[in-house]
Order: sequence, then structure tokens, then C-alpha cells
Amino acid sequence: MNGQKERLMVLDMIAEGKITADEAEQLFKAMDEVKEEVPVPTPPELVPPLSHLSHLASISPIPPVPPIPPFPGSSSSANELIAALKKAEIDHLTMSDVQELQVHHLTAEYIREMTALGVEPDGLGEWINLRVQDITPRYVRELRDLGVTGLDVDELVELRINGVSAKYISEMNELGIKDLDNDELIELVNNGVSPRYIAELRQAGLKDIDTDELIELANHSISSKFVAELGAQGLKGLDVDEIVRLGNHGISAAYVAELKRLGFKDLDVDELVELGNHGVSPAFIAEMVSLGFKDMDVDELIELANHDVSPSFIAELRGLGYKDLDADELIELRNHDVSASFVRALHEAGLKDLDVDEIVELRIHNVTAKFIRELHEMGFNDLDVDEIVELNIHHVTPRFIREMHTKYSEDLTLDQLLEMRIHGVDEDLLEELREAGVKVKVK
Repeated sequence: MNGQKERLMVLDMIAEGKITADEAEQLFKAMDEVKEEVPVPTPPELVPPLSHLSHLASISPIPPVPPIPPFPGSSSSANELIAALKKAEIDHLTMSDVQELQVHHLTAEYIREMTALGVEPDGLGEWINLRVQDITPRYVRELRDLGVTGLDVDELVELRINGVSAKYISEMNELGIKDLDNDELIELVNNGVSPRYIAELRQAGLKDIDTDELIELANHSISSKFVAELGAQGLKGLDVDEIVRLGNHGISAAYVAELKRLGFKDLDVDELVELGNHGVSPAFIAEMVSLGFKDMDVDELIELANHDVSPSFIAELRGLGYKDLDADELIELRNHDVSASFVRALHEAGLKDLDVDEIVELRIHNVTAKFIRELHEMGFNDLDVDEIVELNIHHVTPRFIREMHTKYSEDLTLDQLLEMRIHGVDEDLLEELREAGVKVKVK
């Protein structure tokens, strides 16, 4: 009775309560003594007829069976542990079970305390999991005293892993936040919602907010200081979504204060967010006011900023003589990509005193200052904007004009040149030109 099978049988007998740990130790000792007394037989001498089996001598011997480790502690503690496990409906142990018991220091006292607290693990694996996660009777007792009862092993482990302490629950209870379930507790902790954070938010004016709102504020890094500063600027009574919107769009209390100083008071959250999103800074507003654009509303400011109507653009146009342009005219110019340099080039080419519509018309049809200068150099000095645009549309270029002058006549008018470009040149057209008094060259 010295093999592995016999040792496991003894272990099972202990688990079943048929023998005590002391009796098991005596059996194991007896087994070892029997093993020592059994003489090792002398290998038989090979006889010639069996000499062909001599290769068997090179086969490695079967390794010895490792001894079963003893139960932790004394034999009496082993008895107590087995009894406690049996009472917990664990009545069969394997060698690996014994090793696990040793490694994780699962004691009878631990099992008794936990079961007395209502913890009912399903099998040895759950008992060991409790020890692995350092879930102590004290932890369970503290939770129970706070009203957190009836938790199974998975729930206890989840709370412990996520750092939900009894102290945390107690402090939340003191703030009136009670009856939270596991998921709510874990989510609050994971999102950094501390009792101190809640108390500071309440002091800043946010008193009646629920768990989801607390998590939303924490997720978006909304500090109690931010809430308090907004309140100091008159933004009180905001709900959580509004506060989060302001924070997400970078609307600070300092920004609100600057707007108020410039006369923009009582703005709501939507207006503040719109101004911030479109880059309307207090500095921009101040410069516009200094240029005479007073009493503008939020929409007008946003339109000006969206279309890149900058204070410097307005100042440059004023330097070119455009002093009385309103917001709509400035926006129209920028909508058509009219820059101050474009207007300056038109002036230098001889087109001065243009109104906004004329400037826009020239820009839409890509009429350049170079085109206008070349027309002037060819003697066409008194053209209005519509005539210049029509010439440009039909590609009556200075080069084309020179070619027609060289080929047909220097006396051709712009209307005649335009006709030649649109309809081509034939004998009928040449005859019409002669009848009109144009000296047409003969080929």
C-alpha cells in the first residue's frame, strides 16, 4: 500500500470524514516504512536464449511518485479545515486542491467567518478566488453594516477589484447617496467621482444631481471651480448638459466676463457656444467697436467672423476711401474673395470710385488689373465696368485686339472687335465695316 492511488484513497477518506488527519498521517508513515522494508530484487542474469532482449537495460527507470504535501498547520487544524469545508458542502479534495489550500492559506476560521456572514461560495474555486482578491471577513462585515448584503462571490470580487471600499460607500451615504447597486458604485469610482468632488459641486450650486449626471461631469473634467466661476458671472441654474457644453467648447468664466464688459450681457448658453465656436473673441469685438460697429448682435458678429471680415480688412478698405461700408457690404466682398489688395490694384489701374457691386462683378469674372491697364494702353480709357466684363467674358484680349488691328484696321471699335470675336470674320462683316467707314485692309 505504497502507490499514488493508495495515497489518494487516504486523502478521500479524510475528506469524507472516515478517518482523522492523525490517522491519515499514521497510514502515510506506515506506507513509507513498508516501502523501505521491501528488498530490491537482484536483476536476473540474462541467459543466452534471451540475449536479444539486452537493449531493455537502456530504458530509463520510471520516475518516483512525488509525495502528497501535508495539510497546512497541525493535524488538528487540518481536521478543522476539512470539517469546515465539508460543512460548506465541499466533501472531496484532490492533491491539487490541497496544494491550493496551502498556497492561499484557506483556513477553517476563514470559512466559518465568511459563511456566518452569509457568503456562500460555489465550490473550492470560489473560496480560493475570495482569498486571491483579499476579500476578508472584515470587508464583508463592513459592507453588511452599511446595508450592502446578499452579494455573491462575483459581486464581492468586482467591488474589490474596482476599489470600492466600505469607507467610500459610508461617505456616499453621509451625502445622502444611498441604495446604489454594484454597477453604480463601480462606475462612480472608475470615473473618479469622489465624495469630496460631490460635496464641492454642491457647494458650487449643483445640489440635486443624480449618478449619471455626476459621471457626465467627471467624464468631461468639469471642476467645481468652473461651476462656481460661471455662477459668479450670472450663469446660475444651468443644468448638467449646459455646463458640459460650455466646458467642451472652452467657454470660460473669464470669456463671459469680457463679453459682459463689452456690453454683451445675459447671453444664453447657445449664444456663448456659437460665439466661441466661430472664434469671436473679446479682442475681435473690441476692435470692431472701435471701428464704429456698435450695437451688433450675436448673429452679426458670427457672420463677420465666419467670412473673415477682420478689423485689418476694414481698416485697409477705409484707407482706399471705403469708409461707410456696412456689415452686409463687407460680408459680400469677403464672400467673393475680394481682398484689399485687389481693390488697390483696380485703383492703380485707373478704376476708382467703384461701388461694392462693381468690385464684386469684376472679381466674379476674374478681371485683372493687368487686363484693364493693357486696354488703357491701347487707348480704351473710358470703359465702364459692364463693358470691361463683357470683353473679358468673350476673350477680347489685348492680344486679339492687336491681331485684328494688324490684320484688318486700326479704326476698329470695341463693339466691332466684340462682333468679330463672337461671330468670326467673313466677307459680309468686312463689307459692313467698309460701309461703316472703317478702312479695312485688303489682303
